[in-house]
Amino acid sequence: MKRFFKKLGWFALPCFAIVALVICLDFFKVFSDYEEYYSDDLFVSLNREYICFKNLEKQAKLNKPDSFVFGSSRSQAFKCKDWQGYLTPLNRSFHFDAGNEAIVGVLYKLKYLDRNDFKINNVLLVLDVGLLNQTSLKHRNYSLNISHPEISDNSYYDFYKPFITASLNPKFVFSYFDFRTFGKHRKYMGQYIANTKYPMIMDESNMEIYYGKDLEIENDSIEFYKRTIKTGIFYDRSEKQYDSTEVNPEMVNQFQQIKSFFEKYKTSYKFVVSPMYDQIELNKKYLSQLIKIFGKDNVFDYSGENQFTNSLGNFYEISHYRPHVARQILKEIYNN
Repeated sequence: MKRFFKKLGWFALPCFAIVALVICLDFFKVFSDYEEYYSDDLFVSLNREYICFKNLEKQAKLNKPDSFVFGSSRSQAFKCKDWQGYLTPLNRSFHFDAGNEAIVGVLYKLKYLDRNDFKINNVLLVLDVGLLNQTSLKHRNYSLNISHPEISDNSYYDFYKPFITASLNPKFVFSYFDFRTFGKHRKYMGQYIANTKYPMIMDESNMEIYYGKDLEIENDSIEFYKRTIKTGIFYDRSEKQYDSTEVNPEMVNQFQQIKSFFEKYKTSYKFVVSPMYDQIELNKKYLSQLIKIFGKDNVFDYSGENQFTNSLGNFYEISHYRPHVARQILKEIYNN
């Protein structure tokens, strides 16, 4: 038996050594704390929600935010500096978004804020059909969207496993060192390695992203959209599509829990259903349920065909709309 365990130990030693090396290299910046997560030389796609969470921990020691933008990456169209114009000078805003956000993800974030003595004075919740369809985080199990145990029901094993798995993926490792050596994005690298002519700029005090694509469009919008259209991203929308989202008890329960936090903190809140390129209109039954819980003065539906979804110039691609759209929406919902 001793001999067996000795052989097993010799077999396991290289595995432990490789995992230790992966942790040391920390490609995705999750095994150590960093003063700056989005450095100028960053080219690996990080877990957006985790970086928001870590920076919020830092801000708690400095000047706690009391106003929060929730939602998926689409919520980044809404800039804190624009929203601040509708708040008081004493309010401090912060983006607490997540890739492929879910209803329950927003609820867990509110629980975290409540547990850690943050005030929740203002909330801007940016919704879309995808977010409204999700009442569980268990399907979000990739390195780009797995949720930390502090803001989910995941274990630490659940959280770190995708990062170790991705770091051991030969395709990723080869892509990483290929790009680090030659600085050129190749097609096979996919979404692991950032691919943009103009890098994004990050304000880590409020987790605001300024996308390089805005500068690219500003410099030559005709060329940008000509090239984007050529890739086939913008498809034909002549055939109308419909939202099949069903209102279920779990969704209603999670929204009622969210409402209870708003009542506790006397939160001023606005919900925005995003204008999407696909022009799918939110199911009227779902919209009615949102209005029933949160009030018609707080829920604004920009889904479907409208002034924002008709123009290609309002989008970077089919999934994300641009800040000038969000500025107009803020003007409409707060002036109303």
